[in-house]
Amino acid sequence: MSTIINGAKRNQVEELEGLSRNLYENIFNVGLVNNDDKSFYTYNLLNKVIFPETLDSNVIDEITLTSDKPWTMLSFQLYSTIELWWVVYLLNKPDYIFKAKANTPYKYIKPGFMSNVLQQITLSQ
Repeated sequence: MSTIINGAKRNQVEELEGLSRNLYENIFNVGLVNNDDKSFYTYNLLNKVIFPETLDSNVIDEITLTSDKPWTMLSFQLYSTIELWWVVYLLNKPDYIFKAKANTPYKYIKPGFMSNVLQQITLSQ
């Protein structure tokens, strides 16, 4: 029989290696599943981050690329880390997943506001 115990953010679980605060995986709580003599941690895959359609224009800026670029490279260009690719992707809701396309405007959160935005997302989950 399985028992699921919900509760803690990934970085609060001592048995698990810590993750960067920027990673999508660190936003949600993990659940401990006890199944007979085994235990493991799991995420609820139905959880997700949804940004509002309209955001404060002081927090958002826009960039148009001159060539196609993987989301991780765009993240590095904007934030000096590849770990925030998911923010740009989710803000823009493109129907293509592998690369940001050239000549397309993309909204992004200004770097000076990113820490506060991540904190608000983490607290709301």
